[in-house]
Amino acid sequence: MKLIKATQFRTRYFEKGSEPDMKTLKRLIDDGELPGQKFGTIYYVDLDRIKISTNPLVNKVLAA
Repeated sequence: MKLIKATQFRTRYFEKGSEPDMKTLKRLIDDGELPGQKFGTIYYVDLDRIKISTNPLVNKVLAA
């Protein structure tokens, strides 16, 4: 499991000016739509579990 703070995920993986709001990221993690966890008050994104493609077969091959 490779965790990164949600704030770092936001700035690293989105272009400046198009980053999602932190409330959105927290909601996505809480709802299970974005793989991650909350420890205390800090949200983390699990980079190992992020789907790279919308095709499940591609994701399965890339994960192997």
